[in-house]
Amino acid sequence: MRERIARSYAEAVFLLENVPKFTKKNLLEDTKGFYEYIQSCENGRYCEKNFGKVIHVAGTNGKGSVCAFLQSICVESGYRTGMFISPHLVTTRERFCIDGSMISEEEFVEAFNWLSNKLTEYRCIRQDYCPTYFERLFFMGVYVFVRAGVDIAILETGLGGRLDTTNVVKNPVVTVITEIGLDHMAYLGNTIDKIASEKAGIIKAGVPVVFSDRRKAVSDIIRDKAAKLHCRCHAVSENDYKINEIQKKFIDFSVVSRYYDYGRLIAATTAVYQAENAAVAVRTCEVLKKDCGFEEFTVESIRVGIRKMHWSCRMEEVKPGVFIDGAHNEDGIAAFVQSLKQSPDLRNAGKDRCVLIFSAVRDKQYDKMIEMLCGLLMITDFVVTQIPGERGANLEELGKIFDQYVNKDAQRIYTYEKIEDALAFGLSVRGDTGKVYIVGSLYLAGIVESSMEDYDDRF
Repeated sequence: MRERIARSYAEAVFLLENVPKFTKKNLLEDTKGFYEYIQSCENGRYCEKNFGKVIHVAGTNGKGSVCAFLQSICVESGYRTGMFISPHLVTTRERFCIDGSMISEEEFVEAFNWLSNKLTEYRCIRQDYCPTYFERLFFMGVYVFVRAGVDIAILETGLGGRLDTTNVVKNPVVTVITEIGLDHMAYLGNTIDKIASEKAGIIKAGVPVVFSDRRKAVSDIIRDKAAKLHCRCHAVSENDYKINEIQKKFIDFSVVSRYYDYGRLIAATTAVYQAENAAVAVRTCEVLKKDCGFEEFTVESIRVGIRKMHWSCRMEEVKPGVFIDGAHNEDGIAAFVQSLKQSPDLRNAGKDRCVLIFSAVRDKQYDKMIEMLCGLLMITDFVVTQIPGERGANLEELGKIFDQYVNKDAQRIYTYEKIEDALAFGLSVRGDTGKVYIVGSLYLAGIVESSMEDYDDRF
């Protein structure tokens, strides 16, 4: 069976989106087979050694932010850097970045068609092999990174770790595991221990591990796996960083280091959870410098890299007084709630309207997420909406849960089927100095971000 060739970016995206995003059809061994095949092509041009030293990142929350911090630091340190992430918010091209910029539509089509040709060739060996949506994107990433000649490739896992497509990579220079919580339980297991075991599956023999040391049970699993594979462990706990000050546009924090004095670091965000993610990235760079020969990492390049990092829809102010946060599970919502409670804008909110727009996908524990959000007494208006398609949680059910937990004396609930209508209403009622927060799903965040240009600052 021949794979179709795309004549445009729109056609490439259409063909990709008609491949199932989530499937258990292919075993990792099948994926490895094709991975080894493409490495054997064109005199080994696409061998692992040719697409950069790999930093492999897994976790439940924060892994995308850690990747973004690492990318910014690596670029600032002079390394040509590729980054492969998921999911995207607005355009599929976001999943492939070179030196902080997503690839062009032409480069995307080129990678798509290269992969189509390789799959057509491979069907002479394995006629039944049909890669999933995520597998195809990963293999396109290999092509993109080789063509760009990157020094460092930052790979973010998809759902898991042990069976994740990115885990076909054999020789990363460091593995990173961010905070682990209860998410994607249908795929990874319904306990923290099971999920941690899956995430720890990216650990490779003799490769140093940097991890977020939040839950003892999780940390014990990571340490045990690392010990069995003779890996040096580098834990980052709440004792390894300190938030000094939170201002309207940035966080001033410090990182404890055995090697360097960074002084006070600045991250251009008001999300308190980003201090921990930055600390994980800093520790990773220290390991790369000390153990792996990456001499270009300096105190200054790390400081500047952290300050320049931008990560869309993570407590991002997309318009004056309008914030999008991609929190989409219990731990993410808990971090969002903590950030909001510590926000200098809201500590003395007064009479301003504060609107929260929410939606979620069906497979999340959204009842617990809603309960936490309703405990935010500074929120005056909850606007509930529905993510389009089969994955969106039922609007009526979401509204009923809000009605169960909301403070009826001080908070109001509104429901709008269309996200655009919910956004327009939220923007219109907040007043001149009120705030609007959009939270609950990365799908919601992406839809809102892409539509914000339709609203001017009058709202």
